[in-house]
Amino acid sequence: MAGDSFSRIEISSIEGRAQSTRLRQKLFHSLHTALRSSEKLIKDAILVDSGLSDSEVNLEYALAISELRTHYTSIDLEKDLKAQRAAENLGATTSVGTVYVIPAKQNLFYSVISALTAALAAGNCVVVELPPTLTKVSGVLRKILPSALDADIFAVSSTRPSEDFLAKCHVLAQSGDEEVSATGGLQSNSSPKVVAVVDRTAKIPEAAMAIGASRVSFNGRSVYAPDVILVNEFVADDFLYHLVQAVTSPLLSETPPRSPHLAKGQPDGYARTLKECEGNESVRVVVSSSNGSIVEVKDRSKAPLGRRIDGRLIIVTRITSLDDAIDLCNSFGTALEANFVFAAPIEANYTARFIDARLSCINHIPAELLVGPFAPKHPTIAPSPSPRYTPTLFRSPRPRLAHPSELTIISQDAIRSRSTKELESWSRAVLQRALPAINQGEGRAVGFFDQAFMTIGIVIVSVVAGSAFAVFRMIRQR
Repeated sequence: MAGDSFSRIEISSIEGRAQSTRLRQKLFHSLHTALRSSEKLIKDAILVDSGLSDSEVNLEYALAISELRTHYTSIDLEKDLKAQRAAENLGATTSVGTVYVIPAKQNLFYSVISALTAALAAGNCVVVELPPTLTKVSGVLRKILPSALDADIFAVSSTRPSEDFLAKCHVLAQSGDEEVSATGGLQSNSSPKVVAVVDRTAKIPEAAMAIGASRVSFNGRSVYAPDVILVNEFVADDFLYHLVQAVTSPLLSETPPRSPHLAKGQPDGYARTLKECEGNESVRVVVSSSNGSIVEVKDRSKAPLGRRIDGRLIIVTRITSLDDAIDLCNSFGTALEANFVFAAPIEANYTARFIDARLSCINHIPAELLVGPFAPKHPTIAPSPSPRYTPTLFRSPRPRLAHPSELTIISQDAIRSRSTKELESWSRAVLQRALPAINQGEGRAVGFFDQAFMTIGIVIVSVVAGSAFAVFRMIRQR
């Protein structure tokens, strides 16, 4: 990107031009028209780059358009005008200025559009890093996006800009780029962990189908596909049987031609990991084929647990209980990016509560999660399956207070009257006020063990009473 383009973006950011509601709406209409009119071109580019099936290409394209529409509908002129005119607005926010997007290689089209539309909806200028490469999607985006969007609001960067420019931007590194991790921007984790837990109370066929589909879809490169599946030992054999059926089913076993760009640009982690497993006595290869492979772990200490799995490889390990699964997941050292629990409601709730994961899904794996990068980490905003990025992520709080508090009024009166009596009275009232009562019950509720003792007591009394009555009747009959 030329230097004058950087300057135009900086000036627009300072002037807050992208915050205009009508301008944002027009930009969304222009972008939507450009993407819809280039549908075939975009889908063909995705197909060539990734080697996905037609249904997976359609899903990526449709999901990107869906999020564009969602972000557009979040732009509300009346709400914006009301927020701007309100003298007091504790929830007021403003755009962060300029968002610099470093897109992930996986699902490039969706990754760019999801971040771009969220940042635009939040009223920001956007710069997307798209270096000249052999990938078709990058070339298509470099052609479509600049022509559809205002040059003062959006630009494409061919190379990484200077640190001075990045320091003025809100950097979104979707692939966890360490070079920009210190700039204070949102960052997706580059090597996180995703786990699926299958309890003995789960519906095994449904769990196997959901897990198998997530691991096999998108050539096994979905970042939210489980890296390891923890299955209760009582249902492990049944689960493996259904998992083999799922992986080898006609719907999931379609193996589209591998992209030449993908083969040259990324190491074949699937083949490498599978080779390691085949030569490891601590694991057992259940199924190995071009459609997908299933590996069962026999010895956890020597198995490749806690690492990212690439390709159509499914690693299964047995657990003795839900507590065993919880302990194993929490022993990885960092919070899981996602946790998929398959179990009855009570058991699923217990597991999801105690496994340290940013996102927990019960008895399903959202299809939206299988496309695109990890949701960025934020201290207060929860990760969302779709849209992956919310406009709130790209806005900063700017509360406005118009009404003075009671203490402020008392302090001002004290300064004017040169008397602290009212201020001292307010202080005494605060200090002397007791905390509200806890309102705890008297402890008469019957607990779990109390119920057990009562049940046993009733049984014993019934047996004794019945025996006594029987003896009494026998005595009278004599």
